Amino acid sequence: MTQLLSTRRWMDLLTPEQQKTYSSAIRKGYFATYDGYRWRHEFYGAFIWKHPGRVKIIDKFKQVIGRAPLWEDITDDNLRDVKEELDASYAPNSVRTICAEINAIIRENAESKDIPSMSYARVLRAKKVVVQSVFLTDEEIRKIHEYRPKTVRRRHAKRIFMLECLCGARFSDCLRLSPVNLSSDGRTLTYVSKKTNHEVTVPVHPWLREYLVPSSPIEPQSLAVPSYNDAIRFFCQSCGIDQQVKVYQAGREQTGPKWKFVSTHTGRRSFATNLSLKNVPLEQIALMMGHFTGNAPDVSMTQRYIVTRLQLSPAAFQAFMIPGSERAAAENEAYNNPTNDFDDFDDFDIPEDEQLVIPERPQTEAS
Repeated sequence: MTQLLSTRRWMDLLTPEQQKTYSSAIRKGYFATYDGYRWRHEFYGAFIWKHPGRVKIIDKFKQVIGRAPLWEDITDDNLRDVKEELDASYAPNSVRTICAEINAIIRENAESKDIPSMSYARVLRAKKVVVQSVFLTDEEIRKIHEYRPKTVRRRHAKRIFMLECLCGARFSDCLRLSPVNLSSDGRTLTYVSKKTNHEVTVPVHPWLREYLVPSSPIEPQSLAVPSYNDAIRFFCQSCGIDQQVKVYQAGREQTGPKWKFVSTHTGRRSFATNLSLKNVPLEQIALMMGHFTGNAPDVSMTQRYIVTRLQLSPAAFQAFMIPGSERAAAENEAYNNPTNDFDDFDDFDIPEDEQLVIPERPQTEAS
């Protein structure tokens, strides 16, 4: 009976949209005592309310503390234990992001709450490590476009992933896109980014329209990120996106087929990288990805999404040349490889099977 009353309480207090947003936390029972603002003012409520997709982090606290964490549980010892759990479960950069989110919640409430930890910023400090990512080429994206998944969930995952690749929107924004976002002439797609509240406009790719409509009436409205990653890796593997690549992730060098390293952000990275390879100005790519600082394009943020290595200029190589080395190298080449002194050498007809063929250097993954 008490559980029924609790269920009615949060159902009465949450809008249908909020019930959808916090469905994971509701399923795990964190909303059983929800009563509005007071619930949101406890640590676990404040964290879940701001980061509904991070319920597993509260699970980590619960595992360490034995209950959903209150402000009185935010001690140095508890934070150290939670960080140790995070280090064991997530990649270093993910731990850094999560620690920054926990840190921000504590900092926002430090003046009004009685928080035992005085060193939370130091305890939650985590280093950023270098990460190499992959992107999909236009040809690989075409293979996914032509692929036909057999299950409703995989069709949903393909639809969202293709939206990422074709318009560069974030996963959370792709879930909300529909034909309503198209301009009256059908040339552009416009939406307001859920994360930044900036309006973003992107030219419409010829394949985009079909992915703005659910593939089935029973297509799920959302998909957990781990399930989404599993689905897109499955159809990338099925499409033969299996070129061997070497990347640096989770603090170590890893080698494997390309599909293995595809994840939720790969579509967005592919969008930015392919535009860059087509010489679209970085400021324009930033506008299409919703990267802003104030009202100006934030190209530094956009650059992080472009999976190509910076090229050394000819001047850089010239700076390392020893004076006179070019002439010495030329003389040495002439001595070791003398040529025939025929003015009409090009007139000699060498049979095709005797011609020297220099094999092309195999292309390597830019990421």
